[in-house]
Amino acid sequence: MTLPGYWFSKNPDKAWAEKFFLAFVPVFGIYNYIVLSNGLLDTGNFWNVVQNLLMWVPYCVLLPWWLRRNSGVPWRRSYWFKYNVYMFVYVFFMTYFGTEYFFDVLGIRYRFPHVSWYFDSALLGPDEASALASFRKVPPSMYLNAVAFFIVYHTIAVVLMRRVRTMTTAAAPWLRGLLWVVTVAAAAYFFAWAETYFYVSSSQMSRANVWYVDIPRMLSIGSACYALYFIVSFPNVYRLDEDSARPWTISRAALEASAVSMIVLLLLDLFTWIVGPIA
Repeated sequence: MTLPGYWFSKNPDKAWAEKFFLAFVPVFGIYNYIVLSNGLLDTGNFWNVVQNLLMWVPYCVLLPWWLRRNSGVPWRRSYWFKYNVYMFVYVFFMTYFGTEYFFDVLGIRYRFPHVSWYFDSALLGPDEASALASFRKVPPSMYLNAVAFFIVYHTIAVVLMRRVRTMTTAAAPWLRGLLWVVTVAAAAYFFAWAETYFYVSSSQMSRANVWYVDIPRMLSIGSACYALYFIVSFPNVYRLDEDSARPWTISRAALEASAVSMIVLLLLDLFTWIVGPIA
């Protein structure tokens, strides 16, 4: 007797990509350990960008392009490519604008003493005259770094969400809807909390470069704020090419990511109105 439900998409192209990106998770962990243990975050502009680019592009872009070259699905229409486009657009907006909320509301700080390139919002966030001295500027490398992180989070979350959703097809509509909301919220909070706990607070190697002013409040209250990113994006990414008969175009993937970014910015601002800075 088998239980109802399934882990991977019924769209073969998407299912292949989900398995492929799950295999990226240990590679991602090992790569980050090597970077941190060898002090590669404390590098100049060029190598700071390169080491973050290498975390994402070779495995997540070049390797699937090569492995799927004879799949029968053109790379422009492949899930893995549209997934990367989505993540890049989403990460760009949320790093350019969203990190400013992390600076002023959640109390994150970036210190890269050998880096002189920065790229973030001129109007949102701290006063530009004092932002660098108070460790509140964003190096370009953080845009590349975050794409790899978000690919890991969204891949795991979507697979888990599908399992719960397909196991509850016989449940009452209200119960199925409630389980979906709980699953998305739990996954969003977990990944927001886990990044802070495992990458920032528990890693002595990263604290010299990335830290929070108040770790306990970030882990509790701040994780709820960071989870707003995923409350919106997890269900949206779940829909990406889920129906093989109605695949997204590249432009739709980019537009959906842009719309999700705007919704998250609104939620971050509402959090600031209601809760206020936690640090």
